[in-house]
Amino acid sequence: MDAFPRRYRSDSAGMHEDSASMPVLTPEQVQELFSARLDEMCMHFDEWKFPLAVSGQIGEIVPNTYRKYYQLPLIDHKTGVSVPLEVNKSLVSGADIRSGDHVRVIGALKARNSRGNIVLRFEVFHLEAYEAGYVKKKRDETLALDFLRELKTEFHAYPEVRDPKIFLIHSAASNALVVEDFLQALGGVWRSDRVRALGVPMNDPQRIADAVASCRENLLVIIRGGGDASEFVVFEQPEVLTALASCPAHRILGLGHSANRTLAERVVDYSATTPADAGHYIRRMSGRIWQRQEEARDQAEEIAALRESVTVASQPVVQPWGRYIKIALISLVLGCILCLILQKIL
Repeated sequence: MDAFPRRYRSDSAGMHEDSASMPVLTPEQVQELFSARLDEMCMHFDEWKFPLAVSGQIGEIVPNTYRKYYQLPLIDHKTGVSVPLEVNKSLVSGADIRSGDHVRVIGALKARNSRGNIVLRFEVFHLEAYEAGYVKKKRDETLALDFLRELKTEFHAYPEVRDPKIFLIHSAASNALVVEDFLQALGGVWRSDRVRALGVPMNDPQRIADAVASCRENLLVIIRGGGDASEFVVFEQPEVLTALASCPAHRILGLGHSANRTLAERVVDYSATTPADAGHYIRRMSGRIWQRQEEARDQAEEIAALRESVTVASQPVVQPWGRYIKIALISLVLGCILCLILQKIL
């Protein structure tokens, strides 16, 4: 509907005759007439009774002189288009809304006359924090990145001990085949008293974190069977990642299959593709440690033998007493013969 009737053409003579009876207005009166018609148009928005629900990002909340209301922009994050809100200050403080928060508002669409211009006005009845799917995903990604930046991690080398002990964390709900695959991969040289196993619910991040924190062994191993990708999200929770980063043991992860990737892989010292692969890794690394220790022991024995031979060679040779007596007797006989010869000559 047009705000004013459409113009119609008329002849100039008729127009001139009618103008004689027209009231003459001042410019100010024309502005007042225009403003009154705009006010009449704005009043029609009150006939729009049903409320609207709108979501967007709250702009900057600036203190104002109004006692009860804020005038805030609600911004479309995609296009940047904004809607001016008139919201009670108590609603903002009650919902703990701050500048930049994503919210959902329920209110009525109205209009007001502002200096000869019709301005949109959205009167808010209800206000609450609201995160659409894309907003929540973006915020979760930001929080995860901030957490990983602050998480202090360092590499823990495989223990250089001959008989390391293993703390094995596995799913309490899984069958025994997963644990059996791991133990078989270790090989027969591992005794049962060197492996402590604990079953925990693999869907409870706090239980997993508590189990990791209780590790006192040289090796920490976490294994579980394969499954849906959603079942491995628990290994990206802050509780689990923090516990793994704080654990002093050499940390080994053997989760599901090669397709099951998690952020925990960035925190542990070795990430195996399967539980059996975790067992093969321990067997291989322990074999290398044992071989290096055997080679070091053989080398130490060779060095000790060489030192002993050098010490013996450096000692003076002790002559037997019989040889000294024989030399003394020969010297005595020669002396006597020499004396007899000298007597005859003299």
